[in-house]
Amino acid sequence: MASTDRAFDRGTRAGFGHLAAAAAELREQRRSLGLSQEHVAAAARLSRSRYSRMETGSIRSLTILELDRLAAVLGLEAAVRLYPGGVPVRDAAHAGKLRDLLRLAAPPLTYRIEVPLPATAGSHRDGWERHRWERRAWDAVLVGHQKRTAIELEMRLRDVQAMRRRVDLKRRDDPTERFLLLIADTRNNRNVLREFAPLFEDLPRVRPSVVRAALAAGTHPPTGSLLV
Repeated sequence: MASTDRAFDRGTRAGFGHLAAAAAELREQRRSLGLSQEHVAAAARLSRSRYSRMETGSIRSLTILELDRLAAVLGLEAAVRLYPGGVPVRDAAHAGKLRDLLRLAAPPLTYRIEVPLPATAGSHRDGWERHRWERRAWDAVLVGHQKRTAIELEMRLRDVQAMRRRVDLKRRDDPTERFLLLIADTRNNRNVLREFAPLFEDLPRVRPSVVRAALAAGTHPPTGSLLV
């Protein structure tokens, strides 16, 4: 299955889950206030039938405006934010640059792309342990000699601090023996790297020839950053 299909299905499942959760909260709040569906629907300028279907979770779409209006009518406040989560859809340029590097890997090195981080365990309030499904993934991982090299590819550097936090959290939660940060060789990215050089002190620039030679020899490249 293509990564775009996986992302679409993941987003669909998440959306249905959010719809069900919102429906339950709207229904419980309306009942606790002793209001009728007709009253709430009229106040939010919705048809009674649409609001009824919202509460039962039988609709498959709910606009942010509708949610905010219903929340205000019922004395609630909706919050919508976006957080780093699953593996994003990559474009052809991203896939091509990653493939150009990985195909240089000689045995015994092997590689995988979009490698999920291991599930993490958390404590439930009732005292038992449960595993949280991990949606983050490395762009690629090289495996061989009983070691791993995690690889991330950034096509355009924007919020460098946020990017470093994301990468550092991955390295904390899934430590690998080596780590390689690939950065597309563009004027914008070179300028950003010069401006924020202190943020990359732990990832020294590695020469492309050094990485290519290591991969061709079937060994892991050194930890660092690489313009590609």
